[in-house]
Amino acid sequence: MTLESVIPKKSDVRLNRIRHVATRDGVKEWVLDAESAQYEQAGSKTVFKDICATFFLEGDRAVTLSSREGVLSTDTKDMEISGDVVVQSGVYQLNTNTIRYDHNTQVLSTEAPIVIKGKGLEITGDGMTFDLQTEHVVVQGKVQAVLEDFVL
Repeated sequence: MTLESVIPKKSDVRLNRIRHVATRDGVKEWVLDAESAQYEQAGSKTVFKDICATFFLEGDRAVTLSSREGVLSTDTKDMEISGDVVVQSGVYQLNTNTIRYDHNTQVLSTEAPIVIKGKGLEITGDGMTFDLQTEHVVVQGKVQAVLEDFVL
């Protein structure tokens, strides 16, 4: 059952404390929890406030994303997320103002400045892409890296 299937056509609806689960071929890909959601029929979108999304990776690992708000395209399942965005993957944390999720490619990306910290590492840049399938991160723009306790 999807959010769209329980809402009458041409309706705008507001819900509190919701959970949306996205699956592909019967496999759970991600779960989005939010304090509130406003479904807008005209734009085929749902606007979320205070969100936390968990993306499930191979080997029972997960990447968690949280922010103040996000917009889910109900047609494509793509998301635009903004406001104090935090992405947590293992010991690494990424901070930025805005990030996009492309459901087809399973890629998180941003052109906004980013900071990645964790385990003796700090990287800053002008943007990045994070492929959730391969778990590869590419930092773009003016990239700076600080490594602690690192010996060549």
